[in-house]
Amino acid sequence: MNNQLQSKKGYNTGSILSLLFLLFTFSLSAQNIAITGTIVDNEGLPLPGVTVLVEGTKNGGTADFDGNYSINAPSDATLKFSSIGFVTKTINVNGRRVINVTLNEDISQLDEIVIVGYGTQERSNVTGAISTVDIAVIEKTPVPNVVESLRGQVSGLRVTRGNGQPGSGVNFTIRGNNSLGEGAGSVGEANQPIIVVDGVPLPGGNINELNPDDIASINIIKDAGAGAIYGSRAANGVVLITTKSGSASKPTIKVNASTGINTVNTRVNIMNGDEYIKYLFDSGQGSTVNAVLDPNEITNYVNGNQVDWQELLLKQGTTQNASIAISGGSEKLKFYLNGDLYQEQGIVTNSDYNRYSLRFNGEYNPSDKVTVGARVQLTKSFADETSNTISEFNQNGGFAPFVPIFNNTPLGDVVNEDGTFTKFVRDDQFQINPFHRYNESIVDRFVTRAYINPYFEYKILDGLSYRLNTFAEDRSQFYGRFTSSNYSDGDPSTAQIQRQNQVNYLVDNIITYKKDFGKHAIDATFVYGFQKNTFEQFDAFSDKLATDLLGYNAIDDTATEDQRFSWDTDEDGIVYYVGRLGYNFESRYIFTFTLRRDGSSKFGSTNKYGNFPSLSFAWNLNKEKFWNTDSFLNTLKFRATFGTLGNDRIGNYRYLATPSVVRTTVLQDQDGDPSTVDDVVEANIVGYAKNTLANPYLKWETSKQINLGLDFGLFNNNLSGTIDIYSTTTTDLLLPELIPIINGYESYITNVGETQNRGIDFNLKANIIDTENFSWSAGLTWSMDKNEIVRLNRNSTDADGNPVNDEANGWFIGQPIGVIYNYKFLGVWQTEESAEAAVFNQVPGDAKFLDVNNDGAITPGEDRLFLGNPNPDWYGGITNTIRYKGFELSVLLEAIQGVTRVNNFYGGFNGRNNQLAINYWTAANPSSEFPRVGSQDWTGTRGDAVKTRDASFLALRNVSLSYNLPTNLIKKSPFKALSLYVRGNNLKYWTDFEDAYSPEAGFGAYPIVSNWTFGTSITF
Repeated sequence: MNNQLQSKKGYNTGSILSLLFLLFTFSLSAQNIAITGTIVDNEGLPLPGVTVLVEGTKNGGTADFDGNYSINAPSDATLKFSSIGFVTKTINVNGRRVINVTLNEDISQLDEIVIVGYGTQERSNVTGAISTVDIAVIEKTPVPNVVESLRGQVSGLRVTRGNGQPGSGVNFTIRGNNSLGEGAGSVGEANQPIIVVDGVPLPGGNINELNPDDIASINIIKDAGAGAIYGSRAANGVVLITTKSGSASKPTIKVNASTGINTVNTRVNIMNGDEYIKYLFDSGQGSTVNAVLDPNEITNYVNGNQVDWQELLLKQGTTQNASIAISGGSEKLKFYLNGDLYQEQGIVTNSDYNRYSLRFNGEYNPSDKVTVGARVQLTKSFADETSNTISEFNQNGGFAPFVPIFNNTPLGDVVNEDGTFTKFVRDDQFQINPFHRYNESIVDRFVTRAYINPYFEYKILDGLSYRLNTFAEDRSQFYGRFTSSNYSDGDPSTAQIQRQNQVNYLVDNIITYKKDFGKHAIDATFVYGFQKNTFEQFDAFSDKLATDLLGYNAIDDTATEDQRFSWDTDEDGIVYYVGRLGYNFESRYIFTFTLRRDGSSKFGSTNKYGNFPSLSFAWNLNKEKFWNTDSFLNTLKFRATFGTLGNDRIGNYRYLATPSVVRTTVLQDQDGDPSTVDDVVEANIVGYAKNTLANPYLKWETSKQINLGLDFGLFNNNLSGTIDIYSTTTTDLLLPELIPIINGYESYITNVGETQNRGIDFNLKANIIDTENFSWSAGLTWSMDKNEIVRLNRNSTDADGNPVNDEANGWFIGQPIGVIYNYKFLGVWQTEESAEAAVFNQVPGDAKFLDVNNDGAITPGEDRLFLGNPNPDWYGGITNTIRYKGFELSVLLEAIQGVTRVNNFYGGFNGRNNQLAINYWTAANPSSEFPRVGSQDWTGTRGDAVKTRDASFLALRNVSLSYNLPTNLIKKSPFKALSLYVRGNNLKYWTDFEDAYSPEAGFGAYPIVSNWTFGTSITF
């Protein structure tokens, strides 16, 4: 008994000791430790206000203004770091006492605040198709134009640039083309979206003077549901840009400095001396060197002297960019100030561009109810455009100053014996020396832009506010052109001075009411405003200057008979009334109704006003009670919109009959006696004649659009995206209507045409990996838009009443705008096919075309086909961003597929101009790739057919590699953050569009360049 009791006591004592040992060990392993660290964003900037929480507990805190935090937690705990707009990150402590954290931006963007036009909305309550651009995209792209930085980043947005001239703009569309461009002058201008900066629509969409560093957010409005609030201006989409402002914080100074190099992306293969001589022989210019070359060419050929015009003309360019921004403030006063310098030395002599900008945004809150502020910008740019002085090769409104690169003989003379440039490179003086032209001319363009955007806001009642937004802008441009008396043989020196001045002002009265009533919420906006734009242009010309010494500044010393002047003035205005009413129930069902009424000076009294309504609906399915919150599908929203939009991109006064100025010279008898002729002199007279017929019923083009969209988020929103399908019908296109010639006119402008545009936009973003030291995110955009012409002219119908084509303008019913209609090039007739070629009046070496109707002849009416479209079948981009500790690598690939273009880099292959070195047919080289040189098949319609090529491409558009120095290394320095970076743009094309500087470039235009930029960003 006692032994048993003793045994039991021993067992209990051992158990207790074991339990105490385990508890002691656990207490050691779970002992609280003090953990500190700094939280920064992707750029290394401190993130204040980040919530730090010990996972599974209520123990937590927040980071201070400098991003520093401190928390007591078990040594084996897990810390959770979260902040609005950033991806939540969890990190195991593992006994560490210092843990620095980098938070990545939340690319799902499902809960952000979105700019929607005259207001803001939460992303979950947005009913229209609006894409928000990650502002870091702009910062990583080394281009001076903000729109160009959006390439491949936004579904439905296509950006192109066919000209690499420093300071030149870009072309862009949202969801393709709807208008034929007759009213605006070109398809590109008629289909260009409106750009709105800080609530102000910019006339002409000019943003070349806008500094990308000043931009805080960009939102792209793509459908009628969101766009109807801009009414007659929104048929082509809207780009909403908001500039940066200050915050209630200690002043922050940020300095950016970078330098870059520009080079031609791809050089074309131009004939060298031997290839050039062989080409002259093969094209029938002669059979001996003496017969095909000028004496100076023969001398250079014998001496082995050759000229590579690309090597001489296209050098390495440079860029420099520096900016300093100061921002901060208090709860009452906030400010943002930025000064920026951008300089680009072009790859061609005399093509430099310098831009200087200064911006101040300030806001003052004297009370809880009143807010006053202003945004001010001053920009000056100076462009040396002397490289554009050569104008002999400009055709059909095109701009081709660099044709001599391709045309000039490789055996010509560049400099004289005294070292001066030769005027002509050949003795026959038919080929000019561009260096001589640059040396004997000046072309300058200076732009000054200043604007102020004051605003006032008063909170009348809870949820009810009034805002007055005003804007005044003055944009002046000076253009000076001079050619010396030595510019070309036999011509005197000439000059032109042009001064443009454009004044734009706007006043908006905005009333906003936002109120929650339990499960119900109302968001209403009412606007009354107007905008006016005035334009003035003065031109002075001199056909013979008194001296070359003063350049174009000597224009006032010109004799009266050698002077010409012109004056042009224009103005337009719009007044508008806007109402937008939004209602949502428990943020599940959201309805938005918008109505805008515009009155435009571009139309007569009959159709001066137009109404543009839209109705949109959104359903947040993930907020329904039946939704499984534990599902991998976190968010799901369905959207539907229908609305009417307008296009006011037409010329002013098109509804009026306009005269044309007629100038002529007549003989005047001074004494009135017809029998004497000695006193008869010439006299210049000016008169007016009818030019266009009036149409008081003219009105704007109208687009009706339906859009269905789906927003989704999966796996805790680590995978998110949107998909939209849409259909747009545009009616009342401005086109010439044919009328009987007995009226004195063959046609007049009216609203008769119709087009249809359908498409799909898809956007996908993913946080693939996100750990403490490594993360990988990706984004994908994909878009397809298909337009077709439905109707052109009421009086142009066939016998059955069906609308007919307008082949002269390249407009075809049922086909896309700009479709290529031509013969199909099949190859080259070979020697063994001579009999078959003779049926078509061809010989071996000529081009072989498809005989569509098999009648043994190639004729325009029967044998042309629709070969393709300069607008793509689909386009998109893929972005990958990888971060490891302080390093970040971002790569963007852009794809444009299904594009067909005529490659005019291929010349006429006849005459004595140099050409591209191609594999053309000869009896000794029976190529099927290109016809024989000297053939008629290189010119005209047949030539275009031979030159038609697939211009699809995949481009390595952007690469950015940066390194953010760790905060512990710079903690004792005056820097808050410091990063180093290298960035590239337009780096590589993969394309079948060969023998061109790029598949986007135009022949003879300034080549597209690749850019590498090296820089640093420092925050104090």
